[in-house]
Amino acid sequence: MCLAIYIASNKPLPLIPWNEEKPAFYVIEVVDDGAGAKRQFQYKYVYYAGSHEGCGCGFIKDGEADEELAQVEENYKRLSAYLKDAKESGALLQLFSCWEGDQTQEPEFREEIDENILNESLFEFKDKALYRVV
Repeated sequence: MCLAIYIASNKPLPLIPWNEEKPAFYVIEVVDDGAGAKRQFQYKYVYYAGSHEGCGCGFIKDGEADEELAQVEENYKRLSAYLKDAKESGALLQLFSCWEGDQTQEPEFREEIDENILNESLFEFKDKALYRVV
């Protein structure tokens, strides 16, 4: 089972395509929402944020070390920069993190965060958490 990270915005955000030859942080639009993640958000535009792993598992720090931990931290750094750019363009943002299959579950955590917290070594996404980026 994979971790899923979703971004919602009140305005369209730029896409970052998945690159098979050079796996890294990417952002794709959630179009067919059969998983139900859109129901978590108050904003119209919803995106899936993936990692070098091809899914959201590249945002899991627990148990990682050395080069793999550096790649995970790079995913967080790129997500933080992406959110900062979106905020600077006037976007209002929310994030939802959950395990695949739990997209319709009620959030167990609701928090306000600054995108810079993503760069802190102790920050890791919680399961079924809805974040408002302030």
